[in-house]
Amino acid sequence: MTGASEGYNATLTSSESDFFKLLSGRWTMHILVALYSAGTGCRFRDILDVVPGLSNRMLSSRLADLETDGMVTRKVLATRPVSITYELTMRGREVSDVLTRLRGIAGT
Repeated sequence: MTGASEGYNATLTSSESDFFKLLSGRWTMHILVALYSAGTGCRFRDILDVVPGLSNRMLSSRLADLETDGMVTRKVLATRPVSITYELTMRGREVSDVLTRLRGIAGT
């Protein structure tokens, strides 16, 4: 092959493969877009409200995965009752920027 594909290697590293696997998980992109749209601290219930069809169990699982992968931070606020909010990390915001641009392309 020649031209634009010359020198291109489509083989993914292990970390790249893990990253794409995380993003391809059901609801993951919806959750990232919801957090991105919220801007700052977003409560669990707020995410459920803007992502129709997402269950408590699935949201909890996906947030844990995103937190483990460094895309979301979980903050426990010292209020009564205790409040927990979720925010995108810098890495999560970078990924969400790309997802937002893809949404724009899909909408045209």
